[in-house]
Amino acid sequence: MKHALLLFFATLWAFAAWADEPFRSHRYDIFKSLPPEEGSIVFVGNSITDMHTWVEAFTTTDGRPLPIVNRGNSGTYSTEQSANLESYLVYAPKKLFLMIGTNDIATSGGLDFQPEQVAAHVKSMVRRIHRRCPDTKVYLYSILNNQTHNRPAERWLRTNALVKGYVEEVNEPWLQYIDLYDALIHVADGGTWSFDRLHLTAAAYRVWAEKICSYLAEGEPYGVRPVYPAGADSLQQNGGLQYSNGMRATYFSLLPIEADDILIFGDAEVKAGEWNEIFGTPHVKNRGSGWGYGAISLEGVDREVEATFAATGVKKACPKAVVLYAGTVEVHGKAPLQQVKANYAALVEKLATAAPTAKVYLVGIHPTASAEKNAERIRPLNAFLDSLAQAQRERLRYVDGYTGMEHEGVADAEYVRHPNYLYGLGYNLIAQRLATALQGDFPDEAFAVASSEVCAERCRQATLRNRVGEAITAGHVAFELAPAASFTPADLAAFEAQAEAAYELLARPSLTEAEVDRMVEALTRCTAKVK
Repeated sequence: MKHALLLFFATLWAFAAWADEPFRSHRYDIFKSLPPEEGSIVFVGNSITDMHTWVEAFTTTDGRPLPIVNRGNSGTYSTEQSANLESYLVYAPKKLFLMIGTNDIATSGGLDFQPEQVAAHVKSMVRRIHRRCPDTKVYLYSILNNQTHNRPAERWLRTNALVKGYVEEVNEPWLQYIDLYDALIHVADGGTWSFDRLHLTAAAYRVWAEKICSYLAEGEPYGVRPVYPAGADSLQQNGGLQYSNGMRATYFSLLPIEADDILIFGDAEVKAGEWNEIFGTPHVKNRGSGWGYGAISLEGVDREVEATFAATGVKKACPKAVVLYAGTVEVHGKAPLQQVKANYAALVEKLATAAPTAKVYLVGIHPTASAEKNAERIRPLNAFLDSLAQAQRERLRYVDGYTGMEHEGVADAEYVRHPNYLYGLGYNLIAQRLATALQGDFPDEAFAVASSEVCAERCRQATLRNRVGEAITAGHVAFELAPAASFTPADLAAFEAQAEAAYELLARPSLTEAEVDRMVEALTRCTAKVK
């Protein structure tokens, strides 16, 4: 009884105290602006899901990409992913793969959850997915083996056992448990498998990809195979980079490049964007760095470029276009601006050498919360990029990533927040301008970048839907973890009836703030019956 009470109150504290961190909030906002299309395959999880290029990792036996959308978010918890789940369910994905709990169980710098708390959130997410999208097949992954100082092995092993037991208890064909633990056990050893004994290199993701090809092909008229070549462990290159940047480089080194591709290089602002979805084409490909604001220097991006075009036995044509958004580290640093400009120009030359026939698009750095930084570092660097493009019009284009996102000298919170992260409307605005520039050079290219109005309404509706979903999960978890004596069968029945009304509300094409307020209040009242 005492243990159950501790779990219960700890979970209530987690709901109240853990808001999305800024570097995750901006990615969740991108998700709100991009509801996955009907028939999508959605990958949900933390950094181990987030950092991989899933949409490029597979091909069908008839040579087509899969409609995979990445909804991983580095550093996230089950509380956050459950709170944002409605963003992914609007048009009913065909399949949803979920890995969660690695950060929840961390004893420092995290929620410090017990396995039962993780399992309670997983159960709630599964219940919500199946109620909202009964034809969606759900796949639950095991937490992977790792070697970190703050994740006790007994917690993730117990979590895996609870989640697997739950799947066996449900015993329905729409719910599947995928055990990756043994297949990826050597991640904890580091080496070619991981640069930090937690996250994965291309060699490890190839093992993962092989493991799930049959699930991706399940119910389809085609087979699925991984794009990474056999022997990835010996072929992958990291460009001399380490940790998340180095692991990202290993993926780029083994991914094919087609002549119709548009590669977007740069820092974590690039990486956080789901550019293929924003533009509506699989030929727009993300070559951004690891996570964290800025995350990589111009020199680091140079090494990412080197790894991307390295000869690794994979087909690599010259892409038709290359986009560059970089320099965040430098404009926030103290290096003389003249040196920053020289380093940027050298990177542009590196791109021109690596992709000699590609058009190169230089995206200006967006404004920040610092008026001084904007005036003394960012605007002058952007002006230099514009002049560089003007001087080399045959191969370079400048795309304004700044104008329209500034208000009275600082970043407009509609586009940039907390304090310097680009949000969904900011990504959308840059994509609109980039699409216009690209179509000027490639008039036959078709993009599907949403208007600002459509993007804003998507974000608004997703925020409302997520509020309702979060209230449902709060009730699920409260009744799951609370001692049986702390509520009556009538209390539970009242909550379930209110949750059913909430699902009916969520089935509507659009919601109003007033009806969401009323529904959240009603769900909260029912949940509060748990003593």
